[in-house]
Amino acid sequence: MTSAPAPPRRPVPREVTRALTAAASPRLLLVGGTGTGKSAILASLRTDFADARIVDDAHRMTAAELQELVDHIRDAPTGIVVATEARPHRAEMRSLTAAFVGHGTVVELGSWTPREIAGRAASFELRLAPPQVRALHRLTGGVPHLVDTALEAVRTESDARRAVEEAIRRQLLADLDLTVALALVDLGAALDPGELAAVLDIPVERALDLVDAARASGLLGTDAASLTTGASGVPAAVLGRHNLFAVARRLLATRIDAGTLTPQLARGLATIGLTDPHLADRLVAFAADAPPREAAELLDATVPAGADPATLAVRRAEVAFAAGDLERAEQITDRLLDRADTADVDDVRAATRISASIAAHRGMLDRSADLFEWLGPERVGTDAPLAATVLLAAGRPSAAEHLRSAATSGAPTSSASAARLLEEGLRESVGGDGRIAMNRLARALTSLGSDGSLRAWPDTVDAVAALLCLHSGELGHARAILDRPETPTVRNRILVAWTEMLGGDLAAAAATADAVAPEVTGQRDLLFFHALQVGLARRNADLGALTVRWQAAQSVVAEYSVDLFGLLPLGELWLAAVRLGESARVAHLVAAARALLTTLGEPPLWGAALHWYGVQAAIAADRPADLVPHARALALAAETTAYAAVLARAGHAWLSVLRGEVDAVRIREAAESLASVGLPWDGAKLAGEAALRTDDTTVATGLLQVARTIRQDGPAGRAPVDIAPDAPPGGPDESPLGAREKPGALSEREAQVADLVVSGLTYREVGNHLYISAKTVEHHVARIRRRLGAGSRSELLSLLRAMGHGADVPRHTHSDRNGGKPACP
Repeated sequence: MTSAPAPPRRPVPREVTRALTAAASPRLLLVGGTGTGKSAILASLRTDFADARIVDDAHRMTAAELQELVDHIRDAPTGIVVATEARPHRAEMRSLTAAFVGHGTVVELGSWTPREIAGRAASFELRLAPPQVRALHRLTGGVPHLVDTALEAVRTESDARRAVEEAIRRQLLADLDLTVALALVDLGAALDPGELAAVLDIPVERALDLVDAARASGLLGTDAASLTTGASGVPAAVLGRHNLFAVARRLLATRIDAGTLTPQLARGLATIGLTDPHLADRLVAFAADAPPREAAELLDATVPAGADPATLAVRRAEVAFAAGDLERAEQITDRLLDRADTADVDDVRAATRISASIAAHRGMLDRSADLFEWLGPERVGTDAPLAATVLLAAGRPSAAEHLRSAATSGAPTSSASAARLLEEGLRESVGGDGRIAMNRLARALTSLGSDGSLRAWPDTVDAVAALLCLHSGELGHARAILDRPETPTVRNRILVAWTEMLGGDLAAAAATADAVAPEVTGQRDLLFFHALQVGLARRNADLGALTVRWQAAQSVVAEYSVDLFGLLPLGELWLAAVRLGESARVAHLVAAARALLTTLGEPPLWGAALHWYGVQAAIAADRPADLVPHARALALAAETTAYAAVLARAGHAWLSVLRGEVDAVRIREAAESLASVGLPWDGAKLAGEAALRTDDTTVATGLLQVARTIRQDGPAGRAPVDIAPDAPPGGPDESPLGAREKPGALSEREAQVADLVVSGLTYREVGNHLYISAKTVEHHVARIRRRLGAGSRSELLSLLRAMGHGADVPRHTHSDRNGGKPACP
């Protein structure tokens, strides 16, 4: 059997060679940690410098021996080469270094860089990729001896990590005290001589020597606060479980006595399985002041430390929820609710609230309502305001009132006050005075403080107040509320984008959406996010994007649970479905939403927005009869809110337009009113469509100008870049005969061309779609441009978008495999 070839010999460093050849009697001090090759270099020098005095491991010499060595350096005529590990705490070692600095050369042998490791690999006839080299550097810390061990393992196709760990184990077996010092570092303790002396019960001088030895071992990371990857866990394994626990208990006692126990060290001690009531208590105390994610880790560590899991269950679930770990929070609360008959009623109440909050964040407010109804008036206690809020938003007003009346008074904390004001505000918004509702919600925000509540809630006061503002046309107020927290939540940031979109600033809304997109995870946030993307595509008349965004939203549409707070995203998805010929996919949700509003008594502050979406859906489907009930609902709501009054007038204006009755004054007032309440896109569309449905040239021209003005005055009024050739001489408004064409409704063919051009197709692509030549398409576009009085291509596209062209291109029905019906109605 052939033995494996020996590792290649390491070359002598150039600094050493230069020092040895610079003088006839060289004086050289080699300083390096364990495994840096000091002894190997000395061995190679013994034959070349037979007369020189060669000394290894000078750090192990006594003070007297070191003094004799210093005298020899100064007086002896022969050369001298000494190798040592650094021991900066010893005065005699510092004298030795000073002697070589004054009478010779000091060379420090350090760890290898990744580049040097790559060069060393070549001597093993290995060609390693950069990621492999970096991995070896992390594993070995660059210690030459460990690098060679790892490279030999790679060359022989062995386990490099195991080989390095075995080499470190052999190194540590020679010094148990050093092993303890490194194990303490691995647990999270610092290399402190005083602490090391107390834990090991040794003199401080010996502890100082151990600190120097640990630093010279090559097993510490660059910050000396942790071990290298290959060394991590090895000292504990060398000590064994019994000895490790003994050391850990002495460390814990030392830190507790000194008042220096840290959360990180406490968690490290619990992680190894150390059970101690003092440790468990300290972990709980640390968690109280930690951020949610860190608090969750600390509380999880209390269980192996000996804490009672049942006692801390609610707190652990609360913290897991705050940290965003809904799965963990749900596991804990489910276990607690499973034993609700025997558990403490306060724990059951808290677990119900947390579980209901999880369901709400997942877009299942109906399940949240079920949980609170199951809890019942006998156990709801101080959580009655939150329970009533959820039940009311889920469309269960009677149950909400039943639980609200069962509320019990607790300590008037800021959280309790905010919950009560939130419930009162929502109740007023549904069946009372909108001004009182906003007052209550504003006070709830103030009561809660700038950091919000640390308890799990189904929704935040910020979000509820902002949503009420968005439903009421109070966009500025909504933005002020959403900008209030120093660190806004993902939900807040999505609602900011909604505020921008509803206000017509589509570019800002898209930028906000792009920024928050990587952080959107929960189903409720995904619902609002996908509906926002759908709304932006529709307003930009981008048919391709609308189709893609609609398809992306289908997973959340399938899981959507209708509630009062989700009417805005449902409205946007409803319009997208109508425009893409897939209304059946949301028909049941629309019906559920209308039933919810009916159950709540048609609250005008919340219902107006959905009925306005209903008006637009009827327009998009060209079904005037469907518009009537929504117009009537808006008319009733107009008696109590100014916003609903604006939408009611606009709804009646649209109805007259669809019937072919264009009253220019009425249309203009309605369009400008829509713009004034933050709906410029809607106002421009109304004016533009009315212009196309009148035969009166003057009226049409005036309404088109209204549409242009509204779009240009709003945030979205920036015209797109004009990529068309310049208009021919004679001006864009003149026909070849010098006569301006009469504005009016586009012909069927012109409407088809307009839709495709606005969707971004070239003239050739439009021609391919309609089976006409590109030249014919160009003639159609020229006629449309003259008919609308557009001064440029960019103005033409803007006007056509205002009229609704581009996103209304008829879609193909579903394949015959399912009978032409949606696969997921």
